Amino acid sequence: MDIDDQRAYLCAAAHQLVSAGHTIGTGGNLSARVGEHVLVTPSGCRLDSVSPEQLVVVDLDGTVAVPTPYRPTSELRIHLDIYRTSSTAAVAHAHPIASVAVGNIVDELPAIHYTAAMLGGSVRVAPYAVFGSPELSTGINEALFERTAALMRNHGAIAVGSNIETACEHIELLEWLCEVYLRSVSAGTPAVLDETQLIEVVATAARRHYTPFPGRER
Repeated sequence: MDIDDQRAYLCAAAHQLVSAGHTIGTGGNLSARVGEHVLVTPSGCRLDSVSPEQLVVVDLDGTVAVPTPYRPTSELRIHLDIYRTSSTAAVAHAHPIASVAVGNIVDELPAIHYTAAMLGGSVRVAPYAVFGSPELSTGINEALFERTAALMRNHGAIAVGSNIETACEHIELLEWLCEVYLRSVSAGTPAVLDETQLIEVVATAARRHYTPFPGRER
């Protein structure tokens, strides 16, 4: 798949994030890796109206590879560091309300529902650092180790996937888990699944050819 194809997918995913209520204004950014290049949303854009021609193509070192009047997102470092240290193909970052709330009160979101296995288990919270900083990128990479999503203290959520739709679906699942957690702790002490139980979920899903988001891989 080439960069022009990815432009349409990335914009559609951005619009969906906003329509689902997972970010507002100029919050959030998305990217997809295409070979040795990365297609990323521009700085200061509104995800609900970003268009294909506004997306910026950069090399893995951050150099703009295709002439454009737009600048890449100020959080480009996060995306590039993830691509340089993993095999993921897409990154989505947003500011969902429940995710922000949970990221402000815990260091790790426990596995309170079996679908947490789809994110790798409990979800870590990257410590706060100002946006665009090396410290924030480092914290996120550590939080994402063996996970497909992470929370960001006083900031938002980030997720990775084999394509941008899957990365956004991980954001959606994380937000749902955060909402379940908030409702659970408001009523009592939630039950938490242990590692053995989560491994059983993954094994059962594989045996039954079950995927949490059917039909979205391309």
